[in-house]
Amino acid sequence: MNDLELFEDYKTTVYRYCLYMLKHKGDAEDICQEVFVKAMLADRSDLRNEKAWLLRIAANECHSLMRRRSRGREKEQKVFLQNDPLQYAQSVESTYERRETKAEFGLLLGQIKPKFREVLLLYYTADLPMAEVAEMLGLPLGTVKSRINRGLKSLRKLKEEREPHMKKGSDVHVSNY
Repeated sequence: MNDLELFEDYKTTVYRYCLYMLKHKGDAEDICQEVFVKAMLADRSDLRNEKAWLLRIAANECHSLMRRRSRGREKEQKVFLQNDPLQYAQSVESTYERRETKAEFGLLLGQIKPKFREVLLLYYTADLPMAEVAEMLGLPLGTVKSRINRGLKSLRKLKEEREPHMKKGSDVHVSNY
């Protein structure tokens, strides 16, 4: 696969991963650019899975940036989420609901531990199998499964804390109109 095809095929996946990890649009764009520059300069002749390889580079770059920040820079800034460029025309209501859901998910995701956030992003948003996530992060498969489970529990708990009125058994009435 040539450089342009590599970029076109994986730019959205890499960008979204970086955006959710870094929680800042500008930083995500910068890291995404660095990922593809490194990828284009690297020898890819023996590469088996380009997607996992690119996401590993992205993970390393994101971790490096977060480490630099934790050494004295101000904490991560407000979450900015990108609209899906492949999204088809939708009603105003469904577009608004989708943006609101993405924003809420991004806020909740930003509140869980980075080790949980990372596996959730790789597994759910990048659609990598658990075995590839484990291999990519150098973790046992059981650890990846545990982090996914604990991450989902953390997200669920945060969501319930934000919306206590929507918990199971609440008085929700549905109109027939």
